[in-house]
Amino acid sequence: MKRSTWICAAIGFAALAGVARQASAACSFGSSGEPSLQQSFDTLFGSANAPDAVNDCLADGVGPNHDGVWQSTGASSATILLELAGFADFNFFGLYDPANPANRLDVFAGRLGPGATASLTFTNVAGGTQVTMSIVGSPAPARSAVFLSEAFGFFLTTPEGNTFFTQSSLNQGGVDRSYAYRGAGQWFQRGGALGTQFGVDDAILAYEDLLHGDNDFQDFVVLVRGIEPIPLPAAALLFLSGLIGLRARGERRKAV
Repeated sequence: MKRSTWICAAIGFAALAGVARQASAACSFGSSGEPSLQQSFDTLFGSANAPDAVNDCLADGVGPNHDGVWQSTGASSATILLELAGFADFNFFGLYDPANPANRLDVFAGRLGPGATASLTFTNVAGGTQVTMSIVGSPAPARSAVFLSEAFGFFLTTPEGNTFFTQSSLNQGGVDRSYAYRGAGQWFQRGGALGTQFGVDDAILAYEDLLHGDNDFQDFVVLVRGIEPIPLPAAALLFLSGLIGLRARGERRKAV
């Protein structure tokens, strides 16, 4: 690798380190005339135990206590909690490989609504990590994709042709279209997760599904269990692997 590439890698690592040290910023919301995300949380958990939609969201970016890139902590699943959107029957939700965002695995599609649950498994295989999903109670076969590492992000694709990644830097204009909240042991009092705990290894992802929308962030709300934000060393390795991949592709182009 050329010296200039290593310099870029060092700068990128420093930038990641800086991101991980930033304090969580308050999340902002618009008004749609529909129940707000906070009101939805109050319904799911009871107002006394609900996450604070403004102040409990993770910071945007990559690293500990950030919402861009995640890893599995064990048994994982995803459950749709809420959809308040005109695109509810058409949105696609899934996981993507941060090293190659075009490599994606659809989890929920189309008419699957609140209460739908998918199991997620992560298996080390030659060439990376195989991510497999299956809809609980459905006869449809399981689907899988192989990601470069154990790291993954989440995406929402809308019928307008927009795909919104948890890494906001990948979105058009760098706009943040998803907020994330981690559990603190609260109990769900209503909804598809009724009677279960919102644990420390669980996260709620709340999406705005319009590029220039009302910013209510309750268009698609999903509970994902058994995950955590990727630690900083792994985030740095992911960044470096991306640089190496870019260089390898550049070398192949030169050889042609």
